[in-house]
Amino acid sequence: MAAAERNELRNLVRARAKALRAEAIRSGGSIPHEQLEELQRLASLAGIYDAAQPVPPRKRWPLIALFTFTLVLVSILLFVRRRSTEIELDLHVTELGFVLPERQLLNEPLGLAALGISGLKEIQLPRGRSSEAATLTSGREFESGINFEVATENQSRGEVGLPELILPAGTHLSFKKTDLPGQYRWALQGTGFDLRADVVGPVRVDPQGGAERQLTFLSPKPVIFEPQSNDVNLELTFLVLPQKLSPVPRNVRDLSLLRIENRRGPDGLPVRRVSTILSGSIYFEELNGEERKLRPGEEIRFEHSQGEIESLELKDDGVVFQFRGRVLGMTAGSAESSRSLMPTWLDWLKARRGLYLLWGSAVYLFGLIAGVLRWLKVSE
Repeated sequence: MAAAERNELRNLVRARAKALRAEAIRSGGSIPHEQLEELQRLASLAGIYDAAQPVPPRKRWPLIALFTFTLVLVSILLFVRRRSTEIELDLHVTELGFVLPERQLLNEPLGLAALGISGLKEIQLPRGRSSEAATLTSGREFESGINFEVATENQSRGEVGLPELILPAGTHLSFKKTDLPGQYRWALQGTGFDLRADVVGPVRVDPQGGAERQLTFLSPKPVIFEPQSNDVNLELTFLVLPQKLSPVPRNVRDLSLLRIENRRGPDGLPVRRVSTILSGSIYFEELNGEERKLRPGEEIRFEHSQGEIESLELKDDGVVFQFRGRVLGMTAGSAESSRSLMPTWLDWLKARRGLYLLWGSAVYLFGLIAGVLRWLKVSE
């Protein structure tokens, strides 16, 4: 009601002023003194009426809403981390594990000083110079494994080799350096393994729980292995290290940089997971290749990982490899006190949209300040 009356009074002042202006134009500038005084009194009355009106209370909810929106936006940028990110790993580890998402060739033919295989149900030995072909069965001729070692006879040295190993999809594979010089343990978990070894010349054959003997094969012959379960261990003693495994790149998923340590003693210590990292770095590809160096023994976990191993080298003191791919839920530290290594949205914006972030921040701050000043009715 007060606003309507105020507008009506202002309209009246405006109409009188318009009429007086028309009179001044018509008469060449002559204005009746009484009409001018009347208009002045009317304008003064309108000003007094406006000043006498109570000041309406300021609405605080726009400022509260603006503050809340700003707080939420800044919190998202600073604390909410991206679900996935692309990284590159360049690591030196004592043990490495991963899963093959598809059927792949693991290695080219390898010449070995010795080869041991456990987790077997049956072994088919080929015919030798003074021995017939034989089939060894677990539980009778051996327990669960067998070892082949290069031997020498009449200045003739034998050969033991691991041919191309093609593993089915879903195979879990791990590489671990053992305490013996030049020896690595390959642990295979899965089904449908086609395993064999190539032997030629004098070879020492040592079945677990059976009689050791030396056989001589006049030509290259295959030894066929039939797994007993889904777990098969291969112990490879290389003629020389380091040894690069080809072919690469190799598609993998669920990369593991932890090993299970079971040190149950008198106090019954529980099984725990221990980092296998000796040294290395993580490169964040989406952050312009930003590097994060890793400490020896630092625990790194992935909720999920998918990518390619671009190089894999077996050395005397561990495995050196390069991995490039996309990971989810990357954390560091123990399971009880882990911290996320995933980049925040602010990190991502700064690296990929630096100019957009600058202009967006400037426009937003300008709008924020202008809105606050307008709310406070601060005149420029």
